[in-house]
Amino acid sequence: MPYTLKFTGEGRADVRALPREVRNWIRKELHKLEADPRGCSSELREPLEQYRKFECGEYRVLFMVFDDLMAVSIAAIGKHDSDVSKDVYRKLETLVREGKLAEQYLISVRQFTPPR
Repeated sequence: MPYTLKFTGEGRADVRALPREVRNWIRKELHKLEADPRGCSSELREPLEQYRKFECGEYRVLFMVFDDLMAVSIAAIGKHDSDVSKDVYRKLETLVREGKLAEQYLISVRQFTPPR
C-alpha cells in the first residue's frame, strides 16, 4: 500500500516558490516517497533527528514519516546552501525551534486517512 503525501503550509510555500520546471521534476520524483519513504531517504541528525531527507539533485525534501497512518508530511523543500539565510536545513531548524511546525503537522496529520 502506498504512503499518502501531504504538505505543511511551509512545504507547500516552498514548492510554489520553485521554478516551474524544477517544481514539475520534483513532483515526479516524489512518487518514490509514496512507494518507500524510508528506503529512498536518509535520517537527519540532531536537532532534526525526527526528520528525513530525500535528495532531488541539488534540492532537499525534508519530511516526517507516520508509519501508522501510511503517510508522509513534507515540511520543507530547498537547497543546502553555505549562505545560512538560504539553507533549507537552517530554515527547518528555526521553524522547529520556534514551534511553528507543530500546528501545521497537526492539521496535516488530521487530513490523513488511516490505512484499512
